Amino acid sequence: MNAAALPAGVERVSRIPYRLLSWGVPMGPLTLLRTQGRRSGLPRTVPVVTLRHADLDWLVSPFGVTQWVRNIRANGRAELGRGHRFRTVGIVEVDGETKLDVLYRYRRAFGFIPFVRQAFDATPGDGPSGFLAEADRHPVFLLQPRG
Repeated sequence: MNAAALPAGVERVSRIPYRLLSWGVPMGPLTLLRTQGRRSGLPRTVPVVTLRHADLDWLVSPFGVTQWVRNIRANGRAELGRGHRFRTVGIVEVDGETKLDVLYRYRRAFGFIPFVRQAFDATPGDGPSGFLAEADRHPVFLLQPRG
């Protein structure tokens, strides 16, 4: 099974925040996610948006099972940060009602971003249950601090 293809332009546009974050420039909820390549073992780094909800940090893949999703599923951990400051986090994939609630809140919080808005069929007006039909397309992960 191939990883999800990113929408046209996402990879090109993500180069700008990637560069700024790698220099240590804060960019709100954008951060760098560094994973270990599941086949190569080499570090792989991409910009992602984290959601803070219920005093917990969440990571959503609006574009489905991407390469970073496959890497964290294989490793169960990753690093988040910017510049030279990264923290190791454990990652637990969630499902069920929790997943629907996080998807709803993610879409509501970041729907102003065109790529996020286009990635979801459901809208915040549909409520959390409105995300049931597309829940399989958007992996959701709980981030847990690790020492």
